[in-house]
Amino acid sequence: MSDDIVEFNWKEPVFCAEGMELFPRDTLDRARYASFLHNYLAVNAIDGGYVLNLNAKWGSGKTYFINRWMESIKDTHPVVYIDAWKQDYSDDPMLTVISSLINALSEQLPVENEILSNITEKSARFIKAAAPALLKGLVKKAVGLNLDDIKVEGEPKSDDKFISDTLSESAAAVAQCLVKDHNDKLQSVEYLRNEIKALITAVIAHKQGALKVPAFIFIDELDRCRPSYAVEMLEVVKHFFELDNIAFIVATDTEQLQHAVKAVYGEGFDAQTYLGRFFRRRYSLTELSRYEFVSHIVESKVTYNPKWREFVPSLAELDDFTNVVSIVADRFRLSLRETEQLTEKFIAVLSNTTKTLNPYFLLILFVLRDKHFLLYEEWIESTYKDASFSNSIDSFNYRVGFFPVFFKDKIQGFFTRKTTINDVDIGKHLHIMLSEMNKVCSDWKPRDRNQFIEQLEVQRERTVSTSEKVNYYFQEVLMDLNAHKSDYKNWVELAVSFDK
Repeated sequence: MSDDIVEFNWKEPVFCAEGMELFPRDTLDRARYASFLHNYLAVNAIDGGYVLNLNAKWGSGKTYFINRWMESIKDTHPVVYIDAWKQDYSDDPMLTVISSLINALSEQLPVENEILSNITEKSARFIKAAAPALLKGLVKKAVGLNLDDIKVEGEPKSDDKFISDTLSESAAAVAQCLVKDHNDKLQSVEYLRNEIKALITAVIAHKQGALKVPAFIFIDELDRCRPSYAVEMLEVVKHFFELDNIAFIVATDTEQLQHAVKAVYGEGFDAQTYLGRFFRRRYSLTELSRYEFVSHIVESKVTYNPKWREFVPSLAELDDFTNVVSIVADRFRLSLRETEQLTEKFIAVLSNTTKTLNPYFLLILFVLRDKHFLLYEEWIESTYKDASFSNSIDSFNYRVGFFPVFFKDKIQGFFTRKTTINDVDIGKHLHIMLSEMNKVCSDWKPRDRNQFIEQLEVQRERTVSTSEKVNYYFQEVLMDLNAHKSDYKNWVELAVSFDK
């Protein structure tokens, strides 16, 4: 393997000097993608620079990916990180890029460095040229008329005429002033382009061979910015900073960025082709299945508790834990970030209770609390044992599929996955799950509870359908769980605080 080819190892977490974890270990095997991209850009950004679009869905770990990448190369390349969203308050993306580059690179040079002194002086001129040119400021600058002194109401008409005549006469002067400010800005930008290249060279020289080209500039969170700001930022990077020895990595949820472009140019605008103008290439991080994603988390964070076998459905092994979380995440179409949050909540609750419960339902309540609060509240507050929740579910703008439940036998119980051809499938739809759990979790008087269980036993004996027999037995087993509605509410309300 060539000395110039790198292979990142992210299998272990990264800690700061104080012992705090900066980056957890790479559970998604993203290091190989970063290694591939780094080696590619290290060669292709030398001549003419390179602008790469790193595409991944929201919540799939883009920020972790680029920050871990930066951590891996900070001792071998100049690196700059720009959080576009945090600087969205600015009306000038050009200023954002320039100031971020100068600030980050300047930190790696001594104060007395000549290049640093030159660029500091010139950047001050740029900021002056780039400052917002308000009309009243330009008028005062051009003709000496302060618009703040003008009164709109209660003024004699002669004054109105004076103002009108004066503004008409000064139109040429105002236009000339605008052109001059624009030209000053362009000249300053051209100078700064050259100075930034010189600044990168100076940083590399100062490190005495420890650093090498290209410089890596990471722009994150662009798709979260105001549409006009996001588009202008891309224009700036493409037209002014596509320079030799500089690799720009622009991390976005590109589908969302296309929506931003359409917000500026119209819904019928070809945003995909338009964005293609700004990037040499687009690289999409492959999406793991939610099962694979949860499996990585469970492998590193969960210690199996044999008590979980008593849950209904049963979590007889860690794979059952992974399966039940990933099924719920799939049904509600959670992003990977949301899936991670769901998993963390589930782990937190199971680490703090010895009660027997329905793991499906606890996970469902977590999601309803975050995404469909009215339905969550309706279930929590319901005191009617035979309540139906179908109408509330019908208001969802997507279809929630059924939740698989398989019965093996009375000894092994119920599971979320089928392992033999003899397993009986009694998969539950969401409205059935809500209704059943509402009934079994309600407050029962001992006599009423016993009568209900006896009724289930009678119905189970009378029916000839195997699936119906198993369904009645499933409700009997749920009645044996000792978690009540108040417990589920308490667990959800405690765990939701992790997101605040």
